[in-house]
Amino acid sequence: MPTATTRRRGAVSARSRSIPVADLNSREGKSLLKKIIDARDCFDDAVSKAAAAIISDVRENGDEALAKYTKRFDGVRPAKLRIPPAEIAVRARRAPPELKIAIRETARRLRQYHSCQGMPMFKINTPDGEIRQAVRPLNRVGLYIPGGRTVYPSSVLMNVVPAQSAGVKEIVAVTPPQKDGLDAGVAFALNLLGITEVYQAGGAQAVAALAYGTETITPVDKIVGPGNAYVAAAKRLVYGKVDIDCVAGPSEVVIVADKSADSRLVALDLLAQAEHGTGDEIAVCIVESKILAAKIAAAVTKEINASPSKADFMKLPPHAITIFVTTSRAESLELCDTIAPEHLQLMTETANDDAWHVANAAAIFIGSDTPTALGDYFIGTNHVLPTGGTARFASPLGVESFQKRISIAKVSLKGLKSAMDIVPTFARAEAFHHHALSVEARGE
Repeated sequence: MPTATTRRRGAVSARSRSIPVADLNSREGKSLLKKIIDARDCFDDAVSKAAAAIISDVRENGDEALAKYTKRFDGVRPAKLRIPPAEIAVRARRAPPELKIAIRETARRLRQYHSCQGMPMFKINTPDGEIRQAVRPLNRVGLYIPGGRTVYPSSVLMNVVPAQSAGVKEIVAVTPPQKDGLDAGVAFALNLLGITEVYQAGGAQAVAALAYGTETITPVDKIVGPGNAYVAAAKRLVYGKVDIDCVAGPSEVVIVADKSADSRLVALDLLAQAEHGTGDEIAVCIVESKILAAKIAAAVTKEINASPSKADFMKLPPHAITIFVTTSRAESLELCDTIAPEHLQLMTETANDDAWHVANAAAIFIGSDTPTALGDYFIGTNHVLPTGGTARFASPLGVESFQKRISIAKVSLKGLKSAMDIVPTFARAEAFHHHALSVEARGE
């Protein structure tokens, strides 16, 4: 849902945006698909170098560097790095009543959904003894809360609830300081979930502080949460020192639609994921009818022209909102797997069956009554999703994201004897003589 902010494209000069419609197997279709795929592999070296320099400075100079960059980038030098819990509670009370209701209900649904997740523990008895898998929660997790173009109380819920469900003992949040103070909606979400360790710091410097620690901030085991290009680059750079959820990319949706779908609803759902304002969003519609493609393209153009977010839509590159025409449902779903989108909507008469044929998608929304916005805010599934085609191998944020496995083995004397021939043979084949001797010595 919230995504990393990347480079802004130049504004499109046309007063009305034209939506490309192309046969998938045509030269134009292949070119558009290549542009969509290639655009997701773009990293800014200058941003990475800047983030690396900031990380190095914070790692060496701690709070002093953190304060320096906070003043430089946010124009604020807070009197105290940590926001007092009492201040969070005061700010929380200022949240609009209807937003409080929405946050409470979404938190309840998230807890219900995530209570069914988690890695399994098991024990296997063997002739040699027993082997077990133990599951333990991470001890300390850092949450990055963006504070730029908009604020995201929903992301506080999406990141914290699965961590708490996993049993994480300490959850700390960082967020860029705001001249008007902590956003009331964010404060309410933090207060509702009992998150009291919150620091006024943002950008790559906050990521560095979470990863390496400062005089004030104790380092964490994992960093989660969306941010701008510098935050994404910093998370990528500190991975290995700590774990991260993912490197968040621009938001993306693929919609497979047939004649049963309402063209205006398809258009609105495409624009719902294209309106994040990073300049690199991807919204693709796949149909098997040129007539339907033309109707949807017209509907998208009409909605853009009437939209308060028109300026953002006009800045998107030409391929960002594209309609592909395929020859069959099988070809449509094969294209879905090729793109491996963050969000996949199946607005077809056979949506339930179609879903079973999809291998690569982070989240699937079945039927015309299930727009992605429900997953972003309400139904209980997590909106922290792999982007950029990483749904080929990555999963949504969940309880498992905050757990680790421990292998446990207990071998009997009988089991040790059964290993006497096998282990030394393997070890010596790999030139590890003391591996072999450590087993053989126990049989003497």
